[in-house]
Amino acid sequence: MDNIPKRQTAYKFWIKDLYSGIPKVDEITQLKAFGIREKSVMRVNILGNIIELFVQDNYGSMTIDDGSAQVRLKVWNDDVELIKNKQIGDFVLVVGRLSDFNNERYVRPEIVRNMTFDWALLRRLELNKEYGVPSKEDKVVLKKEEVVPDEVEPTLKAREIILNTIEKNEEASDDDLINACGMPKDKVMFALYELLKEGEVFSPKKGYYSLV
Repeated sequence: MDNIPKRQTAYKFWIKDLYSGIPKVDEITQLKAFGIREKSVMRVNILGNIIELFVQDNYGSMTIDDGSAQVRLKVWNDDVELIKNKQIGDFVLVVGRLSDFNNERYVRPEIVRNMTFDWALLRRLELNKEYGVPSKEDKVVLKKEEVVPDEVEPTLKAREIILNTIEKNEEASDDDLINACGMPKDKVMFALYELLKEGEVFSPKKGYYSLV
């Protein structure tokens, strides 16, 4: 049990800070992290207004803005429930894993919770005190997402099926994942290799995988 990675701290940041993060390997866990403000970051705790929302049966995305920048949240399959009942204009707290794929920095949320604007003020005061007021220059503004879920690049689809299969069963074998993905073995194993390298999953024993 001592070899099982513990859930990492979800650090509070301005959204703009997420884009300054430099990919690295965490010294303690040896998993993929991002170097942000002298912290080794895997999970983040951010607040913002919903400015864009897209939901279908097996895929959803939501863009939030905290005044410093915008970031997109991405969910698949059962996790679509996290954003299904949200509306543009809602103010939300998001806790999730910071990720990047195909040069896009995004968050895979674990929690998406509506908050009052009093929380926005408190968080702003907290971040101002710790990091200072964010610069208005070079604000990251995202273009409207044009990806059609059914046309998502196969490796990305395999990644999400792998993550959901492991989460549902707590542990999954190579064969379990290949069968669940319904894709050629090389595509599934490549996606699995990426997830291992990024620290999304780990191997407690040969040929089996669990979520971090």
